Amino acid sequence: MDFTGLCQKMVILFFCMAAGFIAAKAKVMDVQSNKKLSSLVVNVSNPMQILASALTGEHVLSNRQTLGLTGIILAIYASLIVLSFAVPKLLRVPKEQKGVYRFMFIFANTGFLGYPIVESLLGYQATFYVTLYVLFFQILCWSYGVSLIRGEPRFHFHWRVLRQPCVVAALAAFAVYLSGWQPPVLLHRAVKYVGDITSPVVMLIVGCSLAQMRPGQIFGNWRVYALSFLKMAAVPLLAFVILRQVLSSEFVLCVLTVLLCMPIATNTTILSYQYGADETVASSGVFVSTLLSLLTIPLMMHLLFG
Repeated sequence: MDFTGLCQKMVILFFCMAAGFIAAKAKVMDVQSNKKLSSLVVNVSNPMQILASALTGEHVLSNRQTLGLTGIILAIYASLIVLSFAVPKLLRVPKEQKGVYRFMFIFANTGFLGYPIVESLLGYQATFYVTLYVLFFQILCWSYGVSLIRGEPRFHFHWRVLRQPCVVAALAAFAVYLSGWQPPVLLHRAVKYVGDITSPVVMLIVGCSLAQMRPGQIFGNWRVYALSFLKMAAVPLLAFVILRQVLSSEFVLCVLTVLLCMPIATNTTILSYQYGADETVASSGVFVSTLLSLLTIPLMMHLLFG
């Protein structure tokens, strides 16, 4: 497997984090700017990024195959949600941080890192599967995920969830794909142009947040290391064993397993700022798990696929 694409993406991620860190130390960025930038990502750039994924005009699967894969992806997320209930007890997480830890366990960085890693391992034709996975990530992240970050004891579906810009964008993107509509190239480029700012802005926010923390807060939280092991090693191994008995396609098995090996979603930090959760734990989780993934992803790929 060629890990050049992975290494390049990691360098870009850490460069953006470093820029945010330096900007905070130079008083260019602070907590208030982080909140404003988080709002920009939530309401503008992330919805555009989601829409751009469906406006390529490329259709790899039939609608029937797409719906079948959708069922598998939803089953994976349902399993992650059920397993996440055990995380706070297993790691003895303080009550006020339970939602953040469950969010970090369920949601991974499948977009920014998932695309280059899957493409380098399985080729460009595999990236559609990532797109479909990311669409349902967005729908669940901005509904159930927001509920977790807010610390709500139970998730109650409200129709107002459907007004969330990212949920609207994800549902629209899925509908566009199923319709087979071929959008103008200029439209796709314009939407993608705005959406492409999402990842660098998010990493600037993470870097700024890290600048507000002591080294012990970043590296000294044992729960983040334990969670990273569960998320990026134990869960992919368990999923591989189960999915191997269910799926007839080795190709789909590889794609889904790779995506389950990704580190904690950068959205954790964004939502923590947006909804008043513990951004210190969120930023530490994103940074440490991304750093550890430099080791865990190659090891898992070698172990599972040789």
